[in-house]
Amino acid sequence: MRAALKRLVADGLATADAGQGIQVAQWSEWDIEETFQLRMLLEPYAASLAATRGGNALVTKLQASNEMMAAAIADRGDTSVARIQESNRAFHRALLDASGSPRLRAVLETMIDMPIIVRSFYLATHSELEQSLHHHQDLTVAAQAQDGELARQVMQLHLRMAYHRFMRHRNLMRKST
Repeated sequence: MRAALKRLVADGLATADAGQGIQVAQWSEWDIEETFQLRMLLEPYAASLAATRGGNALVTKLQASNEMMAAAIADRGDTSVARIQESNRAFHRALLDASGSPRLRAVLETMIDMPIIVRSFYLATHSELEQSLHHHQDLTVAAQAQDGELARQVMQLHLRMAYHRFMRHRNLMRKST
């Protein structure tokens, strides 16, 4: 338990204050921007490596994630958001695995699974989810073609769009409260 709490603090998900115990960390605008900026620097590189190294095994995993995401988007049922989150996580993890860089994966894994980012799927519109899926499909095409530069550019676009969508929804929620 102690190790898990230390990990939450190390990952910036909790704070440890003397006499206050462990508290859930509050995310400032800077924390959110920094997380997205770091992802925008590193994840396109990982996608480029993955596209050139992943081969058919990667393409198969990406296609399966895309099919799962498409079905969840079309379903719009009670479990659809959780299924979208899981397919998104599987997609990005497949790219990280195929990059062949354990250090890159270790750094990016914590950013992909940040709770504030994961929860953003509950705010997304149907068309925004479709757009995200299209980016995933384009990344799959890049992997099929083993085109690292295309994968890098598509991932850059994917993350920039995700950042702007996230901030727009966050600002709308603030205005409504």
